[in-house]
Amino acid sequence: MGAGFAVQGRVNDVIRGAVEHPGQTAMPPPALALRVISLDDSAERRALVRANLETCALPWAFLDGSRPGDASDLTDDAAGQRARFGRELTPGEVGCFRSHMRALDAFDADPELAWLLVMEDDVWLDPAFPYGELAGWLEARGIGFLRLFAREWRRAWPRYRFGERQILYLATDPFGAQGYLISRAAAEGFRSRVRRVVRPIDDEFGRFWENSLDNHLLFPFPMVERHGASTLNEARSGAALEPATPGLRRKLARARDFLAKRAYLAWRLSPLARDRIRPVKR
Repeated sequence: MGAGFAVQGRVNDVIRGAVEHPGQTAMPPPALALRVISLDDSAERRALVRANLETCALPWAFLDGSRPGDASDLTDDAAGQRARFGRELTPGEVGCFRSHMRALDAFDADPELAWLLVMEDDVWLDPAFPYGELAGWLEARGIGFLRLFAREWRRAWPRYRFGERQILYLATDPFGAQGYLISRAAAEGFRSRVRRVVRPIDDEFGRFWENSLDNHLLFPFPMVERHGASTLNEARSGAALEPATPGLRRKLARARDFLAKRAYLAWRLSPLARDRIRPVKR
């Protein structure tokens, strides 16, 4: 994707911002690019992605997914997985983890890049949505990570509005890493804390009480999952048939997480918090 594509994308986002928010001065959105995680031999999925993104103004590219045996700086910690997750991860889960971490390397490859939109190849993305404007809006409010899709969540507070959509703050991990916006600073903070693979990447993203990623979600979503079988979920189902390791280390880790998450949320909801979560009404 050429530089002209990127410039035109920013111009389009500014125009959309001026139309949707009349009376406000449209600020140039930060530099934003899209990376699509996909195995290099997934011809059918890649064809669907190309058709989907044909009219998307963002500069985008495929990122070849990681396979078992590929070189990585991340340690595949089987003992840590049993202790913290209850079982060893499947090769597909480890590959998915490494793929998302490799996607964040785009910031190292492009010093001008301020934000990254990461999506997996089994979703459909709304190509007309103003992602550049949204990234600038998030940056102005100190939010560095926003999920664009989730399969489920149990509890959430509506914190902001972006046009006719809500920015929810989730009290639980919604699981899934199908698509998200992430800033350079948030990516650097997250990568600095992750050196080993001890749980799936969506679980790692969901540990908002200890990593640099806040637990915000855009709703309604600007992306949807395509219907079809998931090879990763099929492998997970087979692995889940094995009994979880009930060791003392795992029980203690789960108890610590339970208490730490609730203490973090209690603080963020309190009037003393600098970045207090304040639920808003429509």
